[in-house]
Amino acid sequence: MGEDVVRKVLAAAAPGAAAVAATAPLARGRALLSVAVDLESRRAELVDLVRRTERCRLSEALAAVDYCIDTAVRWAGWADKLDLLVPRLPGSVPPSVVGVLGGGRLLPTVRTTLAVLAAGGSCVLTGGGVLERLADAVVAELGDGAAAALPQDPATTALLAGGVEVLDARWAGAEFTAAVRRAAAAAGTRVLRPVEAGPPSDAGLLGPLLRDVSLTG
Repeated sequence: MGEDVVRKVLAAAAPGAAAVAATAPLARGRALLSVAVDLESRRAELVDLVRRTERCRLSEALAAVDYCIDTAVRWAGWADKLDLLVPRLPGSVPPSVVGVLGGGRLLPTVRTTLAVLAAGGSCVLTGGGVLERLADAVVAELGDGAAAALPQDPATTALLAGGVEVLDARWAGAEFTAAVRRAAAAAGTRVLRPVEAGPPSDAGLLGPLLRDVSLTG
């Protein structure tokens, strides 16, 4: 994908985030519920995509897709209750555009993506196949710029790192290269760095994204 196309996607993400943030929390929840319905209607297709792109067993693909649907439903219910789930510090502002490096896998990517959408931001993902379908489902309900999926290649990922407010690289694996780290540092992008242990619980996902703290290591 050319640099101009990547920049176009990133340019659309900011107004997309503004539109999501301007949507009433209850309406965001309803939109996420519609995303879940859309994903459920494509379940067989999504399972096949996960199997082919992640080269996993059928049971693992089924579990990943079902988790994605369930997570959309869960965040639909929390969209208007986030101040109860994650109390914000005075003056804190949720991030607008978040880049998500999930190693091209559905499960880690969807954890952040749906949480950010519920909070009123937009996401740019890396990876094709099922992640493109996820982004399409989000755009259909929340509008252009709410989500987009870019190819998973080093040049694109470096451009992404330099064009978002927050880069979630907790499950990036090999995607979090030296070039990506340099691009993020040069642009002043806040970075959630890879974790050694397993992923945090869903309830803990929004803490570092919503609180007014330094995320750059």
